[in-house]
Formats: sequence, structure tokens, C-alpha cells
Amino acid sequence: MNQILQDVPLIMIREDMDNIPSYVLPSSFYIRNFCPGDEVYWAEVEYMAGEFESLEAAFARFVREFGAALDKMEDRCFFLVDQESEKVIGTATAWYDLKFRGEEWGRVHWVAIIPEFQGRKLAKPLVSVVMQRLKQSHNKAYLKTHTKCLKAINMYLDFGFRPSLEYPTCESAWRQIASIIDHPALSEFRRYSTNSK
Repeated sequence: MNQILQDVPLIMIREDMDNIPSYVLPSSFYIRNFCPGDEVYWAEVEYMAGEFESLEAAFARFVREFGAALDKMEDRCFFLVDQESEKVIGTATAWYDLKFRGEEWGRVHWVAIIPEFQGRKLAKPLVSVVMQRLKQSHNKAYLKTHTKCLKAINMYLDFGFRPSLEYPTCESAWRQIASIIDHPALSEFRRYSTNSK
């Protein structure tokens, strides 16, 4: 899954919250909720995961996006912690959008794990917790990602999210992704791609 694709923004949707997969976290890690003062951990993880060019930019984004909703973050933001060092190594948020497609949807938001802990089967248990929290308040959910995030896209497909053609560039992007990721949920894009050759 290392093929180079043009970086295109994508949206994936889940039109119900039934049959959410569950994944067990390895015993040397645990997940906890956001607490006051954890803004710095959020910024560190997102910066180290490559989401921002600087720690300051990550912190500023947190303040802009969540600064007025810290009480909601305590309920909806989760941290993945290495039990041995007590170091925060990942984060994900069970957020929401009041105006997506003119309605309120749950949103899987800002999922990140620092590079040295990636590839250890930690992302799915973290997203499982987010999905269970979203299910408590929402009957459907969406997320934003990019074509460059192929491993994440594959994981979201496993969680029941499906491609949404929100932007003009999405259909061709999903056809390219379907030629790389052999996931049953992408069969229609693979079929289209095969027929158009």
C-alpha cells in the first residue's frame, strides 16, 4: 500500500451505527478520556504524527477548534497510553457536525498515533472506543481523510465506512484506491475501473 497517489481529500460515511466491530487493545496499553490540561498531549501527538508543521500550529488548532468545548472533549476525546511509560501515544475524538448534509452526524475526528507506535494493532481498538461513544449520541457518522492515508482508509472500510462522492475529484480517487486496496466495499469502483480500460 505504498503507491503514490495525488493527495485528494475524501469523505467516508456510515449511515447506521449497527454491528460496530470491536478490537481488543494489547494489555500493555490503555485508553483514557481527555482531562483538563491535556491540550498539550493532543498537540504533541498530532504534531509527531505529521498532521502539523509545528507543535505551536497543532496547539493553536486545538484552541481554535476545541477551546470553547473542553467539557465536551472530556466526554468525547480519548488518549491511548503506553502503560509502562505512562506516555500518551495516540488520540482520537468522537466528535460531531451539526450541519453535515444538513443534519447532525457523528464524526470520527483527529485519529493519530505517534510513528514509533504505529503498526502495533493499536488504531482499531482506539477507533472502536470512538465508534462506541458515537453510537451513544448519533445514528450515523462520517470522517474526513486523504488518498495518502491508505492504511487508515482500509481500516475505516473495515469499520463499515463507505466512500462518499462529496467532491468532483472523489470518484477517480476512489477508483485509484480500489486498484490498490483489495477490499470488498470497493468492488464497484474496481469494476468501473476495469470496464473503462
